[in-house]
Amino acid sequence: MQLSKKILLFIILLSAQAAMAQLSVGVHAGYGSYGVNFEPPSLNGNQVHLYEPYFGLVGVFNNQNNFGVQLEANYTVKGWREKDEDIPNSEYKHEIVYLEIPFMTHFELGKKNLRLYAVFGPYVAFKQDEKTSSKNYDAVMLHPQYNPYIQTIRDIDFGNKVGGGIRYNIGKFSVFADVRYDLEIAGGQNIFKKQPDKIQVSRLKELSGSVGILFNIRKQKVEEEKEYYVPKEGMMNGEFE
Repeated sequence: MQLSKKILLFIILLSAQAAMAQLSVGVHAGYGSYGVNFEPPSLNGNQVHLYEPYFGLVGVFNNQNNFGVQLEANYTVKGWREKDEDIPNSEYKHEIVYLEIPFMTHFELGKKNLRLYAVFGPYVAFKQDEKTSSKNYDAVMLHPQYNPYIQTIRDIDFGNKVGGGIRYNIGKFSVFADVRYDLEIAGGQNIFKKQPDKIQVSRLKELSGSVGILFNIRKQKVEEEKEYYVPKEGMMNGEFE
């Protein structure tokens, strides 16, 4: 019987927290600097930043204590780019199109309209397409038995991201901006289906930033302080007017 009462009390408290929670949905768009961390390091010799835009849908659920979850669905292009400084106008580019689904914890600081927030959590990315282009780049033909230019990319990638940003609530809407970093050493996998013996590591890396807008379907309610009755002076001693 006591256990049933505790469960009922927990459900009531959870429902009260949900009633005061903020639910927001919206969109965001940004730009990222991408690449692949290859090992041995000699495979990274000519690699330079690959800059690509991305965009997607965002959903944020925060409870009264500013702690919640953030779910996204993003269209993003990742991969890597290389240039040979000894050959003018040389370039190799490998672009991988993903549908990326991050599921992250979301924590905000502050109770007013302007807030700082942090996000952290895993993502899974489903390959939609890929393409390569090469211009005056002889390295593509070097060591074809194990080089990264001919390897098959996995259909699914996963990893962990961490980031932070700023959010400003304007009535039913919120605007925000944030930066993200892919923790490639924490759960990321090799992007190639068959890992050749001489390619020990092939993990995607990312540093990106975005701006967006949210529609607050349900605004966060702040629990009001209860007013308690304070007896007049003298009433505690039995004195009445």
